[in-house]
Amino acid sequence: MLDVDTGGAEFLAHLAPFPGFVVATEGHPPNVPIARGRLSPLGISVVQALSAPVNVDQGGTSVAETGSALPFGDGVFDLVVNRHSSYWPSEARRVLRPGGRFITQQRSEARRSGADWSDLFGRAPDDSPAFDAAFAVAQLRGAGFDVTRSEEADTPMTFFDLGAVVYYLRAVPWEVEGFDPVSDRATLERLHEHISSEGRLVVRGSLMLVDAESP
Repeated sequence: MLDVDTGGAEFLAHLAPFPGFVVATEGHPPNVPIARGRLSPLGISVVQALSAPVNVDQGGTSVAETGSALPFGDGVFDLVVNRHSSYWPSEARRVLRPGGRFITQQRSEARRSGADWSDLFGRAPDDSPAFDAAFAVAQLRGAGFDVTRSEEADTPMTFFDLGAVVYYLRAVPWEVEGFDPVSDRATLERLHEHISSEGRLVVRGSLMLVDAESP
């Protein structure tokens, strides 16, 4: 099994023990020693490898141009998993044996319930193609996969105080481009008034799961 972009390896470690050979990659250098410290006692190696470009931006480039090929031979794995990171469908298929599976959970753009971060903070909407289940399925099929399962779930986030909003946006700054508690103070004050009045702030969110098989 291969876990692509394992992060700090919290999720992968949670799945142990494993019945066979398992290896992980990680593209964010500060995460590599953290993941190794967590996985080494479990007998799992972590290989530092450049992450793939964002899936919706892969049309104008290639694996070779970006130097983001998976550092493994062809047909090595029975299972490749990826949680919340970009991936090359062609690379996932290349390293899988015939009949192997690729399973990915991703944040989706098929959001319905709640407010949108861009609207709340007056930012321009993202005009990139939506990375939703339809896009992921089409991309995997284009790489030769047979998609056996595809699901999306509306998963809005609920914040009960302004401190939680600020903490979240500092942790994931890509949600609001250029977020700064000082320059965005007027917006934060409005959100505080909303939470005080309504008891909560509900923001859009969704997840998708795609399960595909290599012929």
